[in-house]
Amino acid sequence: MGCLVSARLKSCPDALGRPAFRDGFSLRVAAVHGVLPLRGAKEVTPRRNAAAIMGARTAMRRRHDPDELRALQSEIETFLRSLAHPVVVENEVELFDLTAASWRLSIDFGKLLFEAWNPARSLVRRVEEIAYRDRGRLGLFVRQSGGRESATLELRDLERAARPARAVTRSVFRQELLAVLGRAYPGWHFERVSNRSDREHSFSAWYTRGLARRGSTAWAFLGLSADEAPAAADSFLAFALVWLDWVRGQAERATVSGLKLFLPRRAVELTAHRAAYLNRRALQVELFAWHPGEPEPAPIDLKDFGNVETQLAPRRQGEVLVARHRELVRDLLGDLAERVDAVPDASANFLSLRVLGLEIARLEGLLAPRVFYGVEGSVRRLETGEEEDLRAFVRRVLEVRTATSASPAHDFCRRQSERWLESLLVRDITRLDPELSPDYVYPQVPAFTGVDRGVIDILSVARQGRLAVIELKLDEEINLPLQGLDYWLRVKWLHERGQFQEFGYFPGQTLAPALPRVYLVSPAFRFHSTTDRVLRYLDPSIEVNEVGLNDRWREGVKVLFRRPARASL
Repeated sequence: MGCLVSARLKSCPDALGRPAFRDGFSLRVAAVHGVLPLRGAKEVTPRRNAAAIMGARTAMRRRHDPDELRALQSEIETFLRSLAHPVVVENEVELFDLTAASWRLSIDFGKLLFEAWNPARSLVRRVEEIAYRDRGRLGLFVRQSGGRESATLELRDLERAARPARAVTRSVFRQELLAVLGRAYPGWHFERVSNRSDREHSFSAWYTRGLARRGSTAWAFLGLSADEAPAAADSFLAFALVWLDWVRGQAERATVSGLKLFLPRRAVELTAHRAAYLNRRALQVELFAWHPGEPEPAPIDLKDFGNVETQLAPRRQGEVLVARHRELVRDLLGDLAERVDAVPDASANFLSLRVLGLEIARLEGLLAPRVFYGVEGSVRRLETGEEEDLRAFVRRVLEVRTATSASPAHDFCRRQSERWLESLLVRDITRLDPELSPDYVYPQVPAFTGVDRGVIDILSVARQGRLAVIELKLDEEINLPLQGLDYWLRVKWLHERGQFQEFGYFPGQTLAPALPRVYLVSPAFRFHSTTDRVLRYLDPSIEVNEVGLNDRWREGVKVLFRRPARASL
């Protein structure tokens, strides 16, 4: 649950001197998803970052011990104040220079939030855990507002030597990878070897890429160092396919048969599950687990991958929660209740009240529910006699969060845009495709695999009974096709075992035995330029439709194109 806005009906600066909302709702930072810090965190060298990160992620547990959270807060604050010139970095992109911005860590309701802002922009991240320490760098596991997956936010000193140090690390990795390739593949010549960023062609500095050639035969390769950010592992296969496609277009008098991928063991499982469903007629793909210092890469058998064991949250529990609190919601909101969506969370522990996808309140507990209201960034528990304050707040959100809002820059308008689009599609899924049934539309379906708590944007079904996996994106994302594949694999696994209807989904609907269909949905001009190239390499059994929407979808969703992905090269 996000932090919520306290309904103070006077306009004044907050304790940090930031201006309140123009409507008088002042911001008070609270936090979300607090967890215990790692005990005895050790200083780690760059080569040990990945192992430390994976160990921390496995150990993460959500807890709300105030003393533990205060210790975590104090540790982060102390670290930041120890830096001469602190900056905030995410995925190797500097987001904020904290000497020219304000920042704050705050604890409320057993949760922790990091916030940074300047006159031009703001950043809010929920702090989950310390990921690593590394000579003046502190990594934090964080989530964006409404985010489904953890990211790593790094706090560090601005040092002009930092970029060269990273370049040296990557250069060493490139040289060691070439050395092991030379031993493993004698007689082959290695060309176009680089790890320089090339945005024009979507080549990333995260990876060492190259081409191996012997006579008229060639194969492309990509290597990933364990020192890179977790996002590099997640996008590894997408960038590999883009590289393969490019070298095939450039190779002269040589046939580029496929890909050889070299990656740390922590990244094997995700990449292997995806690679198991590449088109074998379009390319040969081989995976190897390898870390610099090891004498030779260890081959990975893709036959062991492709079945993603998945846990599904029972639907009935959420329906019981909605029914239990229906009258309470009406009593609290009166006529406004008709304009607010009541959505149970994945675990059915609380009921989320939303306006066009934006969570504005939550009800926790069954017998004696506690009510909290607002939007992430500030929170207030509803006390007896404050019902009119709650209704005034909801009226203001309903007034501002509209397609024709007079305050489009207001937080109520800007937040949770993908959830906004999702809420419009849930109301009428046939806007995407007339074949889809409006009777069975499930947003934010939890589909967990091990420690990965994945959530499907929308799960639906065609009128003929074929399952549909719908993935939404509002911004260009090179990894969109493979994210869609991830959820296709989970839905396929659950469908083959008859678990959807067992857990209360699609009552009365006969599900067809056909494999699920994937819909990748984005504003028409926001698909990444490489999307079609990546989709062409997926197994032909995976049917993917790209759906391009109008940019002004808030005023009404219109489909500008609906096209099947090209299955042939």
